[in-house]
Amino acid sequence: MNPALANELAARAADGWHPVTLSEIKAQLRGLGYALDRTLDCRSTAQIMTGPRAGKTYPTLSTGIKEADTARSAFHVEARRDAKFRALQSLRFEVGLYAVLGGAIMDL
Repeated sequence: MNPALANELAARAADGWHPVTLSEIKAQLRGLGYALDRTLDCRSTAQIMTGPRAGKTYPTLSTGIKEADTARSAFHVEARRDAKFRALQSLRFEVGLYAVLGGAIMDL
């Protein structure tokens, strides 16, 4: 395993965060009326900008999230902003839902 990835996973585990499967992420999104848009996958390197780990990097995989019924990006200006959207934002920013795919972290 890439040492940068191992370090990031250890730091997240120390903070009480643990990876889930891609299937679990898809199920959580489906329950809220969203889906991943894997056509937007982009591999990169994330860099932590603040705090005691500032400057550390790790491999990342970003992707899109779309409304399942309209196929519109969840973040489009005309996308819905209802309770399910707020629940999606909670999964992203409070729960910290993520998976490890192909040697990179995919944060929701």
